[in-house]
Amino acid sequence: MKLLFITWDGPGTNYHESVFMPIFAGCRRPGDEIHMIQYCWDAAKRTASVRDAAKRFGFKYTARRTWRKPVSLATMGMIMRGAITLANYVRRNEITVVMPRSSIPGAMCLLAIAMLPTCRLLYDADGLMADERADFAGWKRDGLQYRLFRWIDNLIVKRADAVITRTRRAKAILMQRAQLSDGRNIVVVSNGKDSNLFREFSPAERAATRRKLGLSDAVPLIIYSGSLGTHYHLEAMFAFVTAVLRRRPDAHFLIMTGTPEMVTSAPSGLTPARLTVLRVSPDEVPSYLATGDLGLAFRTSSISQQAVAPIKVGEYLLCGLPVLSSSGIGDLDEQLDSTTGCLIGELNNPALDEAADWFIDEVLPARDQYRNSCRAKGEGHFNLEHSAMQYRAALDIVRPRR
Repeated sequence: MKLLFITWDGPGTNYHESVFMPIFAGCRRPGDEIHMIQYCWDAAKRTASVRDAAKRFGFKYTARRTWRKPVSLATMGMIMRGAITLANYVRRNEITVVMPRSSIPGAMCLLAIAMLPTCRLLYDADGLMADERADFAGWKRDGLQYRLFRWIDNLIVKRADAVITRTRRAKAILMQRAQLSDGRNIVVVSNGKDSNLFREFSPAERAATRRKLGLSDAVPLIIYSGSLGTHYHLEAMFAFVTAVLRRRPDAHFLIMTGTPEMVTSAPSGLTPARLTVLRVSPDEVPSYLATGDLGLAFRTSSISQQAVAPIKVGEYLLCGLPVLSSSGIGDLDEQLDSTTGCLIGELNNPALDEAADWFIDEVLPARDQYRNSCRAKGEGHFNLEHSAMQYRAALDIVRPRR
């Protein structure tokens, strides 16, 4: 099988190296060949790092710059142009399976395979793009853009030989929208991480990491790792930490993000002695997670977020870190329980105060038990081997028969 994976990305994303390349390497069978094309605004900037990672895994990687303005016309133009260049790439490299991630690459492939009768389509429906734009980017659900991309998504799901989603809720939504009675070709997969890297560190290793932060072993350490933006609710995170500080004035909040400049202000109680904002290398992230006592995963509950599987949650759990998460996000309501975390419905002060009491009264006194339960849950649902097995099941549906 020769697989071509196609994505369309904004600036700064690095999930090729951190998520997809390890998973594809884990599910690759002898003789398989993996190609990747990434459409992105900052193609020249990111090419070197991603290309180096692809070379290590033995994949063939290409970055192509997207047109940006005017947005709607540029997107439509890129879809048409992309379809032609993809068809040529498929013919030139004898690709047998195209795998677009999300709606825009899916539209490119839908047009391309009309010229490629033997090429199979595996659609990675990672999220609900049109709904995410409606939830967070101002699209109107009765507007042309939303209706167009909903229509395109339904066409791709109906045409695809197989579809993968990140949540069972997303599978149900896609089946209902595309009016499918049989969901056997829709496979739910997880965003697995290497459990040898995201692991429980020894007490000595955890203590050494805390020394880097200037913290003793007794300090309650709350961690957020990931992107910052409106729907990640930094202010609610600050409010939660402030509630913890009222009972544990020695607590500390560590934010690890690729955009530390977005943390422009903090409540007066969160002085530099109580707040650290870092940009760390991917290799360092696990050691910091493992030394914490709680991981935060707040999001805005909405239609689009039912299709989301936050990568950070798997990383937290594999490192033995209990999770405080918003409810209604992906399948987390079923995946997290009282031994691994707490779900919070409303990000208001009473709910955050109650969550702070849970953290202080339940998690901290039983930290080792939570660490063991979280690690077990992470290994059962979020490790790389588990994800590779799920991806392999989807790939076997579209794998050309000999």
